[in-house]
Amino acid sequence: MVRRSRARSSSLFLMELILAILFFSVASAVCVQFFVKSHLLSRDSDALNHAVNECSGAAELMRAAENVSEYIELLKAQYPEGAYPALDGAEEALSDITITLHYDEAFGPCTQDTAAYELRLHLEQKDQLLLLSMQVTKPMEKDTVLYELNTSHHIARRTAL
Repeated sequence: MVRRSRARSSSLFLMELILAILFFSVASAVCVQFFVKSHLLSRDSDALNHAVNECSGAAELMRAAENVSEYIELLKAQYPEGAYPALDGAEEALSDITITLHYDEAFGPCTQDTAAYELRLHLEQKDQLLLLSMQVTKPMEKDTVLYELNTSHHIARRTAL
């Protein structure tokens, strides 16, 4: 009879061990999902932070410009890899311009074929007002706008002394 009670106690211990392993397996699966979600949120917030910084940098350059052509020259100096439209020098051609800047995964400047992110700058000049609309998108995912910023800058008229 002693052997029967040992068989019962060892099968009970085995069942308890299986249940403990099952519990820890489910708990670890839930924890892995939390870590993956946390990583995705961190990556998205990092991309958003870079997008905000790039848009605010482009907006600050606009504040330093006196007109559209000067703003484009400042952009070319700061972002030489950008896709700039061919301008013929006429002021009428400078009234409605779209400039595209390309970035890799780490938001470093790159070419269009290796771009993970894209900053589109739409620039207009109406009388004494420079209008700038910026959009950071992912070119691989259509209609995915990461960040959008619209800003304007009044150009002060200067008089000769």
